[in-house]
Amino acid sequence: MSTLAFLFPGQGSQRPGMGVQLLQERPDVVEPLLAEAEAESGLPLRALLSGGSPEELAPTDVAQPAIFLVSVALVRIATEMGLRPRLVAGHSLGEYTAAVAAGALSWKDALRVVCARGRLMAGAQAGRSGTMAAVSGLDADRVKELCVLAGTVGTVVAANLNGPGQTVVSGDVAAVDRVAHLALEAGADDVVRLRVGAAFHSPLMQPVQDELEAILDAVAISDPSPPLVANATGEVAAVAAEVRRALAGQVTLPVLWSACLATLRREGCDAFLELGPGRVVTGLARLNDPDADAYAADSVAKLEAYLGR
Repeated sequence: MSTLAFLFPGQGSQRPGMGVQLLQERPDVVEPLLAEAEAESGLPLRALLSGGSPEELAPTDVAQPAIFLVSVALVRIATEMGLRPRLVAGHSLGEYTAAVAAGALSWKDALRVVCARGRLMAGAQAGRSGTMAAVSGLDADRVKELCVLAGTVGTVVAANLNGPGQTVVSGDVAAVDRVAHLALEAGADDVVRLRVGAAFHSPLMQPVQDELEAILDAVAISDPSPPLVANATGEVAAVAAEVRRALAGQVTLPVLWSACLATLRREGCDAFLELGPGRVVTGLARLNDPDADAYAADSVAKLEAYLGR
């Protein structure tokens, strides 16, 4: 019998029509969440989830509540269908969904924080210019060395350690460009600039972290059950204080996703179910282990197919 982990995607997984099928399949679950999310965010999420274009879904303050809403709906449906994870983990924004799935945060509190997080991070894009780029084909230690070399022209760090040969760097535009140049000289397969306008998961996000910490201080956080594996440490967060530190610190700290997956496996998880739009974290699970039993579900039909395997 497989031991299951729930995985949740972050920003970048949004796509046009990502809420249409769920709304048709389970309006009883989605409609109440949608009403509360529209009220909290001030966004026309129903229209965006049903027919929003890539450009309309791309802004940080739109993408984050939209992805979070879809993922929480899927958690509720998966749980109703009898699926019980041993552990949960989410990539960046997805860590908030993981906290809800683990009962550490209520839906309403998490929604409030996610909407604020999206607005604050969008505001950072309008302030100090920053960017991110994915480096493929070099190991993480080599990319970190290149970040040090490029530090002479600005701040740049390894922001997402996603798996063998895939590291995302984040920082000032000039410094990220310098890393890209050095990486290609060092034999990287490719360097791709991400479609973001700020340096997420870098020290440049410190003002956002300060404001987010104040918001989180006013929110009740419980011990997670099941436990959560935290981005910032790559280790199990088993009590409320650890979850609070993980959520508060993740805006400036790197996402240690490869370490998260290693911890899930070490703790006995041998099956991974991604709940949310897209297949990004499923792909990363297989990047870390080509034989991983990883499955992505963004609808009731796919959850039923998973159960019927």
